[in-house]
Amino acid sequence: MKEKFDVIVVGAGPAGSAAALTLAREGYDVLMVEKAQLPGQRNVSGGVLFGGFRDGLGLIDLIPEFEHEAPVERKISAHELYLLSKPVRKNDEWRYRYLKFDKNSFLTHLGLTMLNASSGHDYTVLRTRFDRWMASKAVEAGAMLATSKTVEDLVFKDGRVAGVLTQDEELHADMVIDCSGVTSLLPEKAGIRPRLTSDQVYHGVKHVLKVSPQKIEEFFKIDDGFKTLYLLGPFMHGVVGGGFVYPNRDTLSVGVVVGLSSAIPVFTSQFNKIGKPFEMLNEMESHPFLAEVLANAKLVEYSAHNIPRGYKVLPEKPYAGGFLMAGDALGVFYKIGALIDGIRPAIASGILAARAYIHAKKQGDFSASTLSVYRQLLEPLYKLVAKSKTNSALIERKISYSNGSLFLLKLGLGRSAAAKSVNMENSGRNVLQTVQQMTGLLDYHEDKVRSHIEVNQALASADKEKAWIPMCPVNCYTLVTGKGVFASFKDLYAYNLETLRKNRADDRMAFKKAIEATLEDIRTGQLKFDHVACVACGTCGVIGPPAVVRFGHEWNGRGVRFRYG
Repeated sequence: MKEKFDVIVVGAGPAGSAAALTLAREGYDVLMVEKAQLPGQRNVSGGVLFGGFRDGLGLIDLIPEFEHEAPVERKISAHELYLLSKPVRKNDEWRYRYLKFDKNSFLTHLGLTMLNASSGHDYTVLRTRFDRWMASKAVEAGAMLATSKTVEDLVFKDGRVAGVLTQDEELHADMVIDCSGVTSLLPEKAGIRPRLTSDQVYHGVKHVLKVSPQKIEEFFKIDDGFKTLYLLGPFMHGVVGGGFVYPNRDTLSVGVVVGLSSAIPVFTSQFNKIGKPFEMLNEMESHPFLAEVLANAKLVEYSAHNIPRGYKVLPEKPYAGGFLMAGDALGVFYKIGALIDGIRPAIASGILAARAYIHAKKQGDFSASTLSVYRQLLEPLYKLVAKSKTNSALIERKISYSNGSLFLLKLGLGRSAAAKSVNMENSGRNVLQTVQQMTGLLDYHEDKVRSHIEVNQALASADKEKAWIPMCPVNCYTLVTGKGVFASFKDLYAYNLETLRKNRADDRMAFKKAIEATLEDIRTGQLKFDHVACVACGTCGVIGPPAVVRFGHEWNGRGVRFRYG
């Protein structure tokens, strides 16, 4: 491989491919460096691809033929939000109330929901397929793609970025565009922004469920396309966030997204009710509202990913000498009400980063001063993200996710409904077993020698809360006690409660003593870490601190390989 390029793009997701495609079409020598074996293998989507955008920055502008060529799933033309009550069993039925919001709702007209969002070119996508296609368009235009290469550091020369250092070689360029996602470490190395913290990200868990195309059309088809569903209910346990259901061709993407800083206190203190985020997802899937559509659905993939809270992440200066950042690495993600929009602004930022390079190339100057034009180009995106900040201040309040919103249903608003034969019972498996079953569906190219996550287990064991354990979506972090090994504090609490009951403790006292015993076990237990089943969400590194847990990236294409994403 040649050692000098015009531009090195780190990451072959939508932002990276958009940047590389734009530059390659102009005849520039572009290298895309992707850490996975194939583009998209490490990516997960929890939103709709809105194909059109302002100022010619949409995918429909970049690749006008995308609707006919891209591996899109279903065309989306409507969005519906449902507030659900806790189901109550009456005879052989589960009864509940629901309140529906859509594009015609009052809150939508106030600009609080974005349920009227439409560009006319909107689709659900599965990232493993879509990202691979989009990267191929950049390669067709002349960009070079190097896979299984992890960028570990930036190369500096004469006070500015002049290339990247991968696990096995040094590569040089006039400029580097970081499009490597929310777990990127390069903004810190470029001196732009420190590592993200828990209040700067959302954490999402997702199931891909196999469902017949006929059932998907029956439940989600509307006149001119398909609809998406967004759900709020008691399954959120008062945590900021919500659930979603997106229709694909022969699968459903069903997930839950939580504000990480809102979730940590719940999972470390309310362990008598909830153990890990995927249990919220299981509760939502068990709600009678979804009973019919999910009947006989088959789980084919489990995934987890972090999402940048754009307004808390965007740097005022998204550039340094020889360096720009785009997509989730930059944080151009915005959320209005239930709807999230990440792929579209990622593509737009990739295009704009390419334009900033072209401007600097014409000037023959890649200094921070010249590249500051990028911030000017990004202004429309920054304004959209700022709008999501205002919406978040109004919507993402504790009262909206606790009894406040459910009080609307108690007032009799909405409609009553019922469903039969709903599986509301616990499977009987503990978290350790459940996670093993779900990760057993995944494809791993394991690195059994090198860990991409550094954990000081002595310092971690001394931590009183050990939030890495309940917030890890898999079994990388477990608690070792004299009572056994536990992947969630809920299972430890259940063990303590059962022990007290066997000793014939009064039920009321047993609950209290079980909580006290669990807190003591968490405090004194030893943390055990194993990186092999990691799904690369980066949550543990965000919780940190770096002296205890430092998240990095696998080398040589190793790690999880999602088949859907």
